[in-house]
Amino acid sequence: MRRFAEICEAVSKATGKNEKVRLVSDYLRTLPVEDAACAALFFTGRAFPRHSEHVLAAGGSLIAQAVARLVPEAAASMDEVYRRHGDLGGMTEELLGAGTQGRAADEAARRGPALDEVKSALEELSRRRGPAQKAALLEQLLSRLRPLEAKYAVKIITGDMRIGLRENLVEEAIAGGFEQPLAAVQRANMLLGDIGATLRLAAEDRLSQARLRLFHPVGFMLASPAETAAEAIEGLAGGALLEDKYDGIRAQAHKGYGKARLFSRTLDEITEFPELSGPVLALPGEFIVDGEIVGWREGRALPFTELQKRLGRKQPDLWLAH
Repeated sequence: MRRFAEICEAVSKATGKNEKVRLVSDYLRTLPVEDAACAALFFTGRAFPRHSEHVLAAGGSLIAQAVARLVPEAAASMDEVYRRHGDLGGMTEELLGAGTQGRAADEAARRGPALDEVKSALEELSRRRGPAQKAALLEQLLSRLRPLEAKYAVKIITGDMRIGLRENLVEEAIAGGFEQPLAAVQRANMLLGDIGATLRLAAEDRLSQARLRLFHPVGFMLASPAETAAEAIEGLAGGALLEDKYDGIRAQAHKGYGKARLFSRTLDEITEFPELSGPVLALPGEFIVDGEIVGWREGRALPFTELQKRLGRKQPDLWLAH
């Protein structure tokens, strides 16, 4: 974990995209494949692959509690330190580094936890129920980390790396590190929804074997702006088909094994439209369909504001099913 944190720090200070990609690429190729897959995932600011349903449910309050228990003398200045950094990771690094516990840990724990140990700790954190259980495990993890390592562990937990390393740059780093075509890496990652699994295939020269998997949402193909219709069409050698744009919610429908599920543009499951399950299940075959959820009444599309009333509901009202 120490080397990972050092690379993250170097990436955050690199000014050019190519330098960021080179740093990550050089680092990934030095690691065993499983460690490299874990690092690639962490570089994206995720504890779990995009298709995973695991959640950490460990927000700023739990992190602050864990830090305060490790460094009691810093509790009074925590708000000030957080405002100075605007970032929980930076706050954690400063407070652990300034505290006597942090200095002792840095001296005593010459070998902090490895990447796979941090990964296992985060998996366990996702399984813990209730703030007390989660806080105890989080405190235990942070106590084993040096301040810089703790900074990036917290960034992964919060999903907010802030080092200027988008997922597409991690794809470039994998392509460079394992001498694979960038397009093949991008395609595999789109199909798998898992940057770690993509790296494993790249390392084994098996990117062409990436396949769609039901109930693993695929990266959406999104529109790009164009000034004119001619500009939009000129790059399409085979021409184009035009259709009306309905004001709805972009979604993927996955159907197979006797069940149907919907996923949003952010690859999260959509549960607010239970009346769609039946029609999707009634369609023949197993499939993944990319489309738009549109409200429809008396032959006319409803405005998006009507759909918004559904979003975020845990228990649909009785009228929603009609």
